[in-house]
Amino acid sequence: MEQKSITDQEIIRACRKGQVRYQELLYKRFYAFAISISLRYSPNREDALETLNDSFMKVFQNIGSYDDSRPFKSWFRKIIVNTALNKFQENRKYMIHSELDAIEMELSEEPQLDQKLNAEEILNLLGSLPALYRLVFNLYEIEGYTHQEIAGMLDIAPGTSRSHLTRARQMLRKLYSEMKNKPYHEAI
Repeated sequence: MEQKSITDQEIIRACRKGQVRYQELLYKRFYAFAISISLRYSPNREDALETLNDSFMKVFQNIGSYDDSRPFKSWFRKIIVNTALNKFQENRKYMIHSELDAIEMELSEEPQLDQKLNAEEILNLLGSLPALYRLVFNLYEIEGYTHQEIAGMLDIAPGTSRSHLTRARQMLRKLYSEMKNKPYHEAI
């Protein structure tokens, strides 16, 4: 049977039986989806791959609890995001807590989007944000969580979540302006 003709549900059923060939097939089929999410939450590619692999391990360990009536990608996305948040919480105690207010943020007018950014440039901009700003930005802007929900996930106040989002946006504007002013996108 050709790999493309095998449905996601057939792969999932075989994974529930612990069939390694189908676990590999699931990994290959959803790799691009998973790495795109992992990269948004990680400071670098190595950490993103670690989050991705940990997420796949959780999928294989918990595939029996997956509800077939719901989309697999939604279930898997939640696992990836939670794995990234867990990694953040584990590493939080090792982070150097610099006073982010001291970071000079020149609040200039919004840059004009006179050019299109490719995916790598966008990921590099997001990767330049401090970890907590990047997490809040992704959770709010991309995943659609509220500040109340983010506060609960990250053990911060909702006002802190709002503040981090505002600062993340400011930093992205500044980084974009700097990138746009460099000839030939040297910074990227």
